[in-house]
Amino acid sequence: MKKTLSILFLLTLALSTLTVQATSNSRQAVVYYNEACDECETYINGELQEIFKAYQVELVRKDYINQRETRKELNQQNDNLGVPLDLQSHLVTFIDDNRIILQGEPPRQVVEALLSASASELPDKILIYSEEGEGDGYKAWAFAGPIQSYTASEPISTYLAWYQANLSSFKITNSSTPKSTILPAVLFTGLVDGINPCAMAILLFFVTFLFTIRKRRAAIARMGMIYIACVYIVYFLVGLGLLRATTLVQGHWLGQLGAALLLLFGLTNLFGALFPKFPIRLEIPEIGKDGLKKWMYRATIPATIVLGTLMGLESFPCSGGPYVAILGLLSSQAGFWEGFGYLALYNLMFILPLIIILALALNPIMGAKIQAWERASSHKVRGITGGIMALIGLALLIWVL
Repeated sequence: MKKTLSILFLLTLALSTLTVQATSNSRQAVVYYNEACDECETYINGELQEIFKAYQVELVRKDYINQRETRKELNQQNDNLGVPLDLQSHLVTFIDDNRIILQGEPPRQVVEALLSASASELPDKILIYSEEGEGDGYKAWAFAGPIQSYTASEPISTYLAWYQANLSSFKITNSSTPKSTILPAVLFTGLVDGINPCAMAILLFFVTFLFTIRKRRAAIARMGMIYIACVYIVYFLVGLGLLRATTLVQGHWLGQLGAALLLLFGLTNLFGALFPKFPIRLEIPEIGKDGLKKWMYRATIPATIVLGTLMGLESFPCSGGPYVAILGLLSSQAGFWEGFGYLALYNLMFILPLIIILALALNPIMGAKIQAWERASSHKVRGITGGIMALIGLALLIWVL
């Protein structure tokens, strides 16, 4: 009797162990969807459910429209994983503890190939993006290197082979990078970029001239803010165009190139301040200065708009180094829309010194003192900012390597 009970106990224990192991080895997929989306419901209840049933994957559904906490959970998942905004869809499926991420409705053969692949054949994380209305193909990204686009008929093995062959040249994306490192770099570099003698000298001269022709302080403040707003808009649009161009040719080398250019620009400004006869000068050309003065002397609102627009364009040779560095950094570390937000913040920091100078210069006595200081200290300011730029460039170069 005792032997029988012992055998039954051992059998029960073995069965329990096997059950626990089977449960722990089961696969699970969590799909976040919009309950109001009929096409999403059709895809989930049809093709997606068929695939998961065939590969014994448990399907968990989460509606993020009616459940605020679920929507917050989805956003947090994307943020923690470091999914760029341009690779986020309204329908998201996380499989095998986020090992496989489906954004949208990827081709069936791609999903089946990923589910049938062994763990050693897949990267630590892989994302497949395919959105209706953006063609029949899909995009693949393993959170390192550039995003690759393929036609719907192209097997995922093409990307996996390319990824393995080039992995050594990639920098694995850190999901905390945008918040913990890029933001301070963007804000600080934008502020340093804004402390440049080119835009400051033109604004001071403009304000002084307006006082000379007896413009009222309110009118001067209004025209000064229009000038600054135009500088912001033009400089932002220039950066946006360059960011769009760089995201089309993504690669880690863009961040390295931007950091190297910032280092070069910073050293050029530093040497120009230390050695007056240094042959290279990063400043507005004389022809450009004459054009700016012509529009400045008209002292009207339309002329101020033209003045700010020209200043935004012509200040690039004077202060474009930090801008290029940040654009290279954003293109290699963030998606386009994420970069769009950082670019807006960068340009706010860029115009912040101009806003402060305008506020102080509205007092004619203070404005005259600032202008005198600017003329006497422009070389020193250029040298200090150049040195800071060189240090930032060196730090970014070491960081992105």
